[in-house]
Amino acid sequence: MSLHAQLSPEAAQKLRESQRNSTIMSIMIALLACVLLGLIMAFILLSPEFKTTPEIITFNAGSETNEAVERPEISNAVERKPSAPSSSSSRVIAAANMSSVSIPNPQFEATTPSLDFGDGDDFGTGWGNGSGSGAGGAVGGFGSPNKVGGTLTGYLYDFKQTSRGTPVRGYDTGNRSHFTDPVESIQRARFSESSFRKYFKAPQALYVRYIAIPFSNANDGPKFFNAEKQVKPSGWLVHYSGTIKVPEDGEYRLVGCGDDYLGVSIDRKMRLVAPWTDLREILDVPGANARKQPNHKSPFGIPLVYGEWFSLRQGQTIDVDVAIGERPGGKVGFVLMIEQKGEDYKKAADGRPILPPFVFGQLTPGDLDYLENFKGWKFDTHKIPMFQTVD
Repeated sequence: MSLHAQLSPEAAQKLRESQRNSTIMSIMIALLACVLLGLIMAFILLSPEFKTTPEIITFNAGSETNEAVERPEISNAVERKPSAPSSSSSRVIAAANMSSVSIPNPQFEATTPSLDFGDGDDFGTGWGNGSGSGAGGAVGGFGSPNKVGGTLTGYLYDFKQTSRGTPVRGYDTGNRSHFTDPVESIQRARFSESSFRKYFKAPQALYVRYIAIPFSNANDGPKFFNAEKQVKPSGWLVHYSGTIKVPEDGEYRLVGCGDDYLGVSIDRKMRLVAPWTDLREILDVPGANARKQPNHKSPFGIPLVYGEWFSLRQGQTIDVDVAIGERPGGKVGFVLMIEQKGEDYKKAADGRPILPPFVFGQLTPGDLDYLENFKGWKFDTHKIPMFQTVD
C-alpha cells in the first residue's frame, strides 16, 4: 500500500503563480540579454565609421640655394683712428635703441652780430619742447629733461629775481654791471652752490652731454627749463655741473665762445672764460685764456677764446662746472671744445684747428648727427677725448 501526498488548493495556486513569475522573469532576462548583445554588435560594426584619418600636408621647398644672412653687430666699444700712440681719440656710437624725441638741426648763418643782441636767423621755437634723450637721442642744446648717463646736471638762475621770486629792485638789463657783477662773484666762488643761493632758481633740471648751441632766441633758455613765464629772456645764467673721469694722460686746453657768457671751471679752477667781446676784459680770469690767442672766428662771428694748457692723468676724476648766460636778451649761442696737445687736427680755411666738442659721456648716433650737421660750423667727431661722468 503506498501513500500519495495531496497539495491543498491554496498551495497549488501559489505554486502555479510562482511558476508563472519565474517564466516571465526568464523571458525578460532573455530579452534584455538579446538587446545588450545587439548593442554590443552595433557598436563593433559602426565604430569604423567614426574613425578619421588625418590629412598630411607637405610643402616642398624650391631647390634654390640658401644664402647666409650676416647680422650687423653694434659695438659700444671706442674705435680709435690710428694716430700718435699717446694721443688717439675716438668717434663713438653707443646703443641701438632710438629715442622718440631728438634735437632738430637748427639753421643759422654765422654773420658778425651787434655787441648787444647778436644776429642770425630766428629759428627760436623750431627746436620744439626739448632735446632728445635715451640711447639713440641727442643730449645737446640746453639739455634733456630726462636724466641719462654721460651728462652734466644744469639749473637756470635769474639775476633779476631773488630766491623767493620777487623782482630785484633797480635791475637794468642795459647796465652791464648788473650782469657782470653776479657773474664775477660766482666765478670767484668757483661756481659753489652758495654763490647761487640769492637768485631765483627754476625747478626744472636739464641734462647735457656737450655744449653746442647755435644762434637762437634768448627766450629758449627759460623755455627749455619750463620757466618762460617766470623768467624774462635776459639776465639769466645756466649752471651745469658733474664729475668726470679722464680717459688718458695728456695736456689739454678748452676753446670756445659764448653769447653772452661761457665759463668753465675744472676742479675749482677757472680754465676758460669766453664771453662776448665787450665783457671779456671785465670777466677776465688769469689762466682762463691764453694771452696770445689766435684770431680764429667762432660760429658767432667773434674770435674764439683759447684757454691755457693744463695736465690731466688717466683715471683721474675731476669736477666740472660749465656756465652759459645771456645779458640783454635777443640772441644766444654757445660752443665749447677741447684740444689735446700733440693731436693732429685738420685745419679750417683760416688755419683754425677743427676741434672736437668737450663731451661728458659716450656719444650716441643722434649726438653725432647733431654735431656733424651744426650749420656753418665743423666739429671733429673722430678724435674726441672720451671723458665719462662718474655718478
